[in-house]
Amino acid sequence: MKFSTTLLFLSGALAAPSGDIEARQSCAKVHVFGARESTVPQGYGSSQAMIQLIQGAYPGTTSEAIVYPAAGGNAYGSSVTAGIKAVVDQVSAYAKQCPDSALVVVGYSQGAQITDDAFCGGPDGSSMSGTAAPIPADVGAKVKAIILMGDPRNVPGLPYNVGTAKAGGFAARPSGFQCPVYSDRIKSYCDSQDPYCSNGNDAQHHQQYVQIYGQQALAFVKQKVGSV
Repeated sequence: MKFSTTLLFLSGALAAPSGDIEARQSCAKVHVFGARESTVPQGYGSSQAMIQLIQGAYPGTTSEAIVYPAAGGNAYGSSVTAGIKAVVDQVSAYAKQCPDSALVVVGYSQGAQITDDAFCGGPDGSSMSGTAAPIPADVGAKVKAIILMGDPRNVPGLPYNVGTAKAGGFAARPSGFQCPVYSDRIKSYCDSQDPYCSNGNDAQHHQQYVQIYGQQALAFVKQKVGSV
């Protein structure tokens, strides 16, 4: 009787972590987060085309949209605050569940702003008062590439900037800013025509970054993620 009880105990102990095992077995080698632009319904928005390029390069890649308001107007500041938290929470949750997955984050417009703040810190007006990046270091270490497109936090002179913009966006970081940890994992795309990440007057151009720079951004992602 004692022997059978021991077997039952061992059987239960071995079965207990099956949920974790199943979860990890379902983990993709590459997982991409997409953060959409303002006033677009919940989903990927303009980040979706970039995510599809990555999925084409890495078959089996999974993705999830950052869930946040993406509000405009007077609600923009609180939307950014909620978005920063959503980036941190969602990336952290996936990294915990799938610690061996290579993570990529794609942010477009306001989605780029919340991604920028999550990984490079603040302050950012009324949206974020602290300077430290809120993403935990152990989580950030699993993020291989960060693609920002039309980022309102754009400021000239950053080593990861790509494009023709010579002026900052409407929420530009201060001159001389440096992203302290993730600089070598970021590419930020902004052109001078863009009224949101620069001081242009062509709002349509703001929607064209995947069309213009998508293949270049994909090459960067592949360089950082490597073969998986």
